[in-house]
Amino acid sequence: MKPILVLNGPNLNLLGQREPEIYGRETLADVEELCRAAAARLGHSALCRQSNREYELIDWIQAARGEAAAIVINPGAFSHTSVAILDALNAFAGPVIEVHISNIHRREAFRHHSYVSARADAVIAGAGVQGYEFAIARAAALVGRG
Repeated sequence: MKPILVLNGPNLNLLGQREPEIYGRETLADVEELCRAAAARLGHSALCRQSNREYELIDWIQAARGEAAAIVINPGAFSHTSVAILDALNAFAGPVIEVHISNIHRREAFRHHSYVSARADAVIAGAGVQGYEFAIARAAALVGRG
């Protein structure tokens, strides 16, 4: 079975260090392990990647067209700015689950809109890193229907 691709955008490499009052104390390594374990419990695998570069995320999304069953994506600040990531996701036929550690709707007004949400089959925000577990479970459920 193809893996669930878990993509993390800019500044998520600083999890556990950057604004822990908003994003918590878990590190990106903790999140990736959580995703792999959650996927394994559901009979799937998770391939985790992080980049601060928009073009790299786009390249991974495009490559996922033949390699991944679903995409779980926390696009970070690119949520609010990147039509290019939205376009790449629109070319992916499988499920897309958008996840945000914080509740973007309780933050600054510019964070309230996400371009990625226009493509996402589900959006999980404000559940901390547990949101990744929810996202993996939803992606696995949607893949299971196929």
